[in-house]
Amino acid sequence: MVHQPLIRRLAFDDVDQALTLSTTAGWNQQRDDWRMLLRLAPGGAFAALSGARIVGTAIGIDYGGFAWIAMMLVDPAYRGHGVGRRLLEAAIGAVPSNISIRLAAAPLGRPLYQRHGFVDEAMLSRYVADGSASRAVSAPEAREDSRNVRPLRADDLDIIIEGDRETFGGTRGTVLNWAFHRAAQYAYVVRSGDGLTHYCLGRRGRLFDQIGPVVAGHDDIAQALVSAACAAAGGRPLAVDAFDSRAIFTAGLRSRGFRVQRPLVRMRRPARPDAGAAATLRRGPLAEFAIFGPEFG
Repeated sequence: MVHQPLIRRLAFDDVDQALTLSTTAGWNQQRDDWRMLLRLAPGGAFAALSGARIVGTAIGIDYGGFAWIAMMLVDPAYRGHGVGRRLLEAAIGAVPSNISIRLAAAPLGRPLYQRHGFVDEAMLSRYVADGSASRAVSAPEAREDSRNVRPLRADDLDIIIEGDRETFGGTRGTVLNWAFHRAAQYAYVVRSGDGLTHYCLGRRGRLFDQIGPVVAGHDDIAQALVSAACAAAGGRPLAVDAFDSRAIFTAGLRSRGFRVQRPLVRMRRPARPDAGAAATLRRGPLAEFAIFGPEFG
């Protein structure tokens, strides 16, 4: 019989153990990812402890417009004994009850989330590529705007963060600022003739570097942003978590040598039982083609 772990707050002193847990599971996080998550949600991060060892984690992040459940992770030896359920309930209880909650689920975890009122919102796929993606030659872009890609500068951040509130549906300026300063080589913008600012960012990872979010008003611009980011990778493996509904965009990823590694399901728990499911892909002039990753939304 598995001893029932204690659920308590995850602290900065636990980061090394948390990183060991995610590394053993084959996840991509680095130490700085864990630290950033704790800065975002110091009151929403939880650990399951068996003795002095962390055997599970979950983090509830309040983005204002909605909450995000991140790092739902349980040691294989403790799965099937209610540890994941207890961690999920702790994270849900730590975010405001008057906003919806989202997460990105692997197929294995989907039944647990369904039992807690989460419904499917959108399908995504993780696309991965080895270093050859940075050397691939992209096809000519169809729109004039898509040829105006340039590196994102610090003085662009305020405009991007302001616009991102509408596209993302929440406030994640702290995360975008962190990503830019941690991996500026993956940050690009396009200023189109209609005054819109299209953008992508990225971050370093343990196994691969993640490109995202990719936010644009047109497939060609989204592809041009990713092409620029890929060219900056210096041969490092890359991943992009893209919405399946963005068929032209994902076809562009495949043409660059990306392949689907695994599916993801964007799920949502309404703030009220009768609220229903809202579309993830918002109806503004800009839209997300790829997310920042399951850790951050």
